[in-house]
Amino acid sequence: MAVWKKTAITIVLLAVCALLYGIYLYTRKPADVRVQTPVAEMTAAALVGDFSADETAAGKKYIDHAIVVKGKIAEIKTDTNGEATVILESGDPLSSVTCSFYDDEMSSVQKLKVGQEVSIKGICTGKLADVILNKCSIED
Repeated sequence: MAVWKKTAITIVLLAVCALLYGIYLYTRKPADVRVQTPVAEMTAAALVGDFSADETAAGKKYIDHAIVVKGKIAEIKTDTNGEATVILESGDPLSSVTCSFYDDEMSSVQKLKVGQEVSIKGICTGKLADVILNKCSIED
């Protein structure tokens, strides 16, 4: 077999492998936060304080990691799609912790009351005005 045929076959096989790996990465489901070990457990005030003091360092420490945040519920919102958001007080009037939940957590969220102390586990995605936690679940 000519050298160019071997090279062509090798390139095609590598391209097929790369394509299959890309499909695998695209279609895999994200890990369930409820079974992940959190990298930190803290109060909402401490989390907001860390981001306010040094957003870059806090980002490296918390963003894309599971964390558990404890705090008092300031507000509970439900949007038109029925998705719940819980806002935790931080002691900072300009910032709080906003938690968006899994769809199957709605029954647990409906039992919550404003002013209640709660522990919430979620993935930190950064800080805009508030520190954002996504894929949250209520910790027992």
